[in-house]
Amino acid sequence: MPMSPSPRRAWAEIDLSAIAQNVRNLQTHLKAETQILAVVKADAYGHGAVEVSQVALNAGATWLGVAAVAEGVQLREAGIDAPILLLCNPAPDEFEEVLQYRFTPMIGDAPTLHTFAQEADRLNIPRNELPVHIEVDTGMGRAGVLPQDAPALYHEMQRLGVTANGLAMHFPDADADDLTSTFRQQNLFRETRATLEQQGAKFDWIHLSNSAATLRLNHTGENLVRPGRLLYGILPPNADKHPDGRIVLPALEPALTLRARIAVIRDLPQGHPLSYGSTYHLKRPSRIATTLIGYGDGYPRSLSNIWTMLLHGKRAPIVGRICMDQSLLDVTDIPDAKPGDSVTCIGEEGGERILAVEIAQRIGTTEHAITTRLTGRVARIIR
Repeated sequence: MPMSPSPRRAWAEIDLSAIAQNVRNLQTHLKAETQILAVVKADAYGHGAVEVSQVALNAGATWLGVAAVAEGVQLREAGIDAPILLLCNPAPDEFEEVLQYRFTPMIGDAPTLHTFAQEADRLNIPRNELPVHIEVDTGMGRAGVLPQDAPALYHEMQRLGVTANGLAMHFPDADADDLTSTFRQQNLFRETRATLEQQGAKFDWIHLSNSAATLRLNHTGENLVRPGRLLYGILPPNADKHPDGRIVLPALEPALTLRARIAVIRDLPQGHPLSYGSTYHLKRPSRIATTLIGYGDGYPRSLSNIWTMLLHGKRAPIVGRICMDQSLLDVTDIPDAKPGDSVTCIGEEGGERILAVEIAQRIGTTEHAITTRLTGRVARIIR
């Protein structure tokens, strides 16, 4: 039997009450008729998919969104019966599970539609029993029907007896400084919707917006939004900016704190090299703490020599390259540091705070990448 990760080494504390409050506060930011689809893919961005799904639904979300069929199966087997939207196309041989577990697929091409219909026939499930959503590609380029081809796809659904009760798209640049292309895509989607409705389509669900678009766009006609990082208290870039002025943001609180334990503290002489590649030489006699977290835990190696962790409410510089299993901190100026102490890699301690978004900006990546990269070796303490 595999051993469970130990919270004595490196662990993430997940505050479910923060997620619940984020859902409630986000709902107040939306129009009354707009519902929340909680995106819980990638193990709820590293926060724990089952637990986050349950608390988000209890707080008012009505849908869940996953990327992989297996993620949806995990939720169903945990007893979650809420509608689950598949945000990515399933592989052709996964449609059996899509139908059996009653997931809602987004379909944007005829071959996928035909596979769906054929699998329904094979399982003796009426083709119209599980509605699908039409996905429109207004510029994302990953999947979806091109706007000019949407009527043909809709009519093929009619011919096959497949019910389309939702219409969706995805914004690629809703967090950009310039929203010109985003507004163009929004208008293109509205035109596509109008064309389909003129030809008889009736959609119960219209959804366009990810986290950034949920905050920054005017959601005319949209009755479902798909926030991901907002649920976890992570703001996208330019969250408070709109071409018409500043946005009053809902109050959101980060839900994840990442900590690690100090294993040993050593006194080393001036000039001593540290870690692989000897990229750092001590500029003075120093106390160096070895902490039990590294890139094998998902802590970014690119933070080597440029970032800090919190110890006793003070910032301790990372010195030398971050290793797979360990990182080195200069704790010379924190004289009460001792083996067994915990350091805060993400979170708040003693009035100081390190946010996931700050780490992402420092190393030039997206905020999503910071929490989703945490590996199974990092214990989750969910409260």
